[in-house]
Amino acid sequence: MAFLNLADIDQRIEELTAEAEAILDMATEADRELSDDETERLDEIQGKDGKSGILCSLKADKTRKQAIADRQAQKLANRIDSGSVRFSDHDEPSFSVPARAKSSRKLHAFDNEREAYIAGNVILAGIYHNARAAQFCDNNGLRIRNAQTEGDNTAGGFLVPDEMQRSLVRLREERGVFSRFARNYPMGSDTMTVPRLISDVTAYWTGEASEITASDVGLGGAELVAKKLACLTKVSSELDQDSVVDVAEMVTMSMAYSMADKIDQAGFNGDGTSTYGGVLGLKNALHSDAIQGAAASNDSALTLDLADFEATIGKVGQYSGANYRWFMHSAVFWASAARLQSAAGGNAVNDLGNGPVMQMQGYPVTFTQVLPSTTGTLASTIVAYFGDLGLAATLGVRRGVSTAVSTERYFDEDMIGVRCTERVAINVHERGADINQRPMVALKTSA
Repeated sequence: MAFLNLADIDQRIEELTAEAEAILDMATEADRELSDDETERLDEIQGKDGKSGILCSLKADKTRKQAIADRQAQKLANRIDSGSVRFSDHDEPSFSVPARAKSSRKLHAFDNEREAYIAGNVILAGIYHNARAAQFCDNNGLRIRNAQTEGDNTAGGFLVPDEMQRSLVRLREERGVFSRFARNYPMGSDTMTVPRLISDVTAYWTGEASEITASDVGLGGAELVAKKLACLTKVSSELDQDSVVDVAEMVTMSMAYSMADKIDQAGFNGDGTSTYGGVLGLKNALHSDAIQGAAASNDSALTLDLADFEATIGKVGQYSGANYRWFMHSAVFWASAARLQSAAGGNAVNDLGNGPVMQMQGYPVTFTQVLPSTTGTLASTIVAYFGDLGLAATLGVRRGVSTAVSTERYFDEDMIGVRCTERVAINVHERGADINQRPMVALKTSA
């Protein structure tokens, strides 16, 4: 079983609790008894007949590891009291990043060079057994963790430090568009069904003392099947403390961006094949009634006109509290929406100098770089989407971003393997055959 730290255990407990509550809620809403499969799953999670379930085991493991962490914290506190570890007035390790290790450019993956330097030294100590880095970690109470066991650094690969892990997750969320705007749903199992509203209860005019006609709310389900998304890269084993900040920065950014782009490609362009993890994205999931064709001869971003954008907006269903916005490639925005804004009457020199607003017809525009970027002739091609992605699609998260490093994977090349994985599911469930279930629409160039 893979090693779980306290944060992992808390996340797993939260996921299992949410799953158990979802099972009970779905049965309650449908006014039915639990099925055999649901009962079996609840017993597995919560336990039965005196036998502990998964939750009980996780809580016991958390208690044990918390006790270990408390003992380690006390040990560190004793070292601090003895003067062997010194901290600043702000309770941060009292060190500064050496000039030789500073990056020559602004960091993007890490909030500051201090965090990058901490991450780099933990990696140097854990993977390369660098004596200076190990002393740095020891002096500053930095823990070196292994992927599967607490004490053996050869068993399963070295886990990247928390500073790098946080940066990777943050970068992926900032880069990824689909995961940011789709409905996010925690998954307690590899396959699960999440509720979706198909139709409302019917209201009737009725007379005094007359029987009220009953009607049912139309409920359906969207199936989520978790798929593993992974990337693996290799870095030189000849690192030292003078280069580790830049290397940690480059590797973290590259892996975060790669994972985010893959999810965006699947969510927007997926065709159901293995290339996209079996995901049917917006491009292929939307019903033909949810696709607005541009006027004849408007076969490129340079020829789209205001009427095309207005007709697209008019095609979407209206939902109270919806977060409507446009999704398009930046090149298409500047060739179409920005061009139309600049060409509008009444613009002065100052207006053109300030540039167009990142909106179209009053709705914000989000750049999605996995969509078509060609500004020349591009016939019969979806170039933009409009609507509320959170109402149209669900992104299930079975397991968040996990990263590890191995010294064995590329041993013959004298390289280090860096792996990043997560398990997610994507379902575009509102496809727009009926305007009442059409929170997303597409704008397609003419043939």
